[in-house]
Amino acid sequence: MKQDALLALPLTDAEIEQLDDFLISDSAPEEAMDVSMMDGFMTALASSPNLVMPTTMLRWIWDAEQGVDQPAFANAEDAEHVVGLIIRHWNDVNATLRETPCAYEPLVLERDGDDGQMLSIIDEWCVGYYKGITLDQATWSPLMAQHPEWFTAILLYGTEAGWDELKRRKDSLDQHQAFAASLAGSVLHIHHFWMQQVERGEARTVIKQHEPLRRTPKIGRNNLCPCGSGKKYKRCHGAVEAASDSPQSGERFDWSHAEHLSSDMEEGPVHSPLSQRLARDGTAVEIEIYDDGEGGWLLEVVDEFGNSTVWDDAFPTDSAALAEALNTIDSEGIASVIGAAPANVIRH
Repeated sequence: MKQDALLALPLTDAEIEQLDDFLISDSAPEEAMDVSMMDGFMTALASSPNLVMPTTMLRWIWDAEQGVDQPAFANAEDAEHVVGLIIRHWNDVNATLRETPCAYEPLVLERDGDDGQMLSIIDEWCVGYYKGITLDQATWSPLMAQHPEWFTAILLYGTEAGWDELKRRKDSLDQHQAFAASLAGSVLHIHHFWMQQVERGEARTVIKQHEPLRRTPKIGRNNLCPCGSGKKYKRCHGAVEAASDSPQSGERFDWSHAEHLSSDMEEGPVHSPLSQRLARDGTAVEIEIYDDGEGGWLLEVVDEFGNSTVWDDAFPTDSAALAEALNTIDSEGIASVIGAAPANVIRH
């Protein structure tokens, strides 16, 4: 099967479980999203009127707290496989919302309730959706003020203030399930509102890297779940079966593994063939050039730590964008597009 045809296929249940196993394994950063949080995050990004760079989306999936840590894959094939699963799910979320919205359902997990009924676990999905909002908070805030009813469940289950409110309210199981059932309708209302703006031709901008959304208290993946079940937190809260531990690899995530896959992402920027890896003075960066969908070209430079430098204005051609990147690096030095290294990394 050709690669573009494969990327159009929704994930099977087995592939969803396989992707979740990787995201909660030791090969992924401590704060990597699980599949439910990733689904909520993607749904918000797919609904937003503004574009998100593929590297930006992946960065927050790998590290929902800081957008800095990267996974360690066993090899390049493993990296391409995992990123391919993520891109396929992104395509599926976009295609469903755009083409068959009545079929949309959030990817939320379930566990057995005290009375034997299945209980929907919507916290992670709501945290992911709210994370997508925070990447472009200024754009979302007016809609949240205009239609707060569309965001009730998302804010209750996806923010610290909401969790405090839930503790105070002590809602019944039926009320909890009603909130879970309301998510799909809220998503469709929000998506329809934003897509109407896009259809009216209102200008689209690029969502840049944002300050991290911090969630406290921080519970490590190997800590016991505070619910008292005796299981590890993510295995219990995520309602998934325990998976075998994955060995930690020393190979860091190479953004080039995602480059050709990201060009096939639905409703996302398309890479220019002029995108390239550039090295100066022993330091390398990825020059990413994207079609903005409106006849212009967007420029982003990503360093080895995943830090991103994005130019605010679009360029008339991809060659003009490349020329600007090269001119900046040659005139100001490659250090001008290198961000801070993570605290646990020593520059050589």
